[in-house]
Amino acid sequence: MQTVDKETLKNWLGESDLFLMDVRSTSAWNRSIAKIEHAHRFDPGKFSKMVRDIPKNKKLVLYCEDGKTNCPTMAQELEKMGFTKLYLLEGGFRNWRGKDYFTVPKELS
Repeated sequence: MQTVDKETLKNWLGESDLFLMDVRSTSAWNRSIAKIEHAHRFDPGKFSKMVRDIPKNKKLVLYCEDGKTNCPTMAQELEKMGFTKLYLLEGGFRNWRGKDYFTVPKELS
């Protein structure tokens, strides 16, 4: 698995071969009102039930709150399942926020 910086991810947003996964913990998700545009929510506690919804042929970018909480473990599980195009967002959601790095309300899925 590789890391991706926020500028690269910003350039990838909207590409048809990108599948962006928000894997923040339930508590971090509940505290937040936003997510990165185009992100799909994957609750780490329900991951094994949701994994069938992840496309194997796309570039997968995972982000959690800080890039270190849930991402590495989930990426390792995905690697074991045969996913090969895995990236972790450096610094996670905390690093994403700010000028020129927009978020959308969580309700917009």
